[in-house]
Amino acid sequence: MKTLIMIATMILVAGCSSQPKAPSASETELPKASPPPGGGTRLYEGAAPTAIEASPSKSAPVISEKRSCDTPLGTIPDGGKATGWLKPSVPADEICISDTLTCKDGTWSGQAIYPTCKKEKAK
Repeated sequence: MKTLIMIATMILVAGCSSQPKAPSASETELPKASPPPGGGTRLYEGAAPTAIEASPSKSAPVISEKRSCDTPLGTIPDGGKATGWLKPSVPADEICISDTLTCKDGTWSGQAIYPTCKKEKAK
C-alpha cells in the first residue's frame, strides 16, 4: 500500500511541474509591448475588476425656444409676470382689483386685461 501511495504522489508531482511552459507558436509571433514613454513597467498587485461600469451616455441637451406671451398688458417673457386690473375704472365707493398675468411656454393666464384702474369722482 505504501508503494502505491508513493507512485500516486510521484505522478501527481510530475504533473505539477514548477517550470513555465514554453510559449506556443502563435504567442511567439505576437509583438512585444514596450514600456510607456518616460517610465518603466510595474506590476499591478490589486484585485482584478469584477465588472465594467459603463459611463452614462452624454446626449446633446434639448434646446427649447422660450416663447413670450402677447397680452393686453404688453409682451411678457416666458416665466414672467405682469400685474393688471380687472376694470379700467370703478365708482368712488369701490376699490380697484388687481390680478397677475403669467406667461409659460407662449401661453398666458390670468384675468387682468387693463393696465390701469381709475376711481371715479364722488358725485
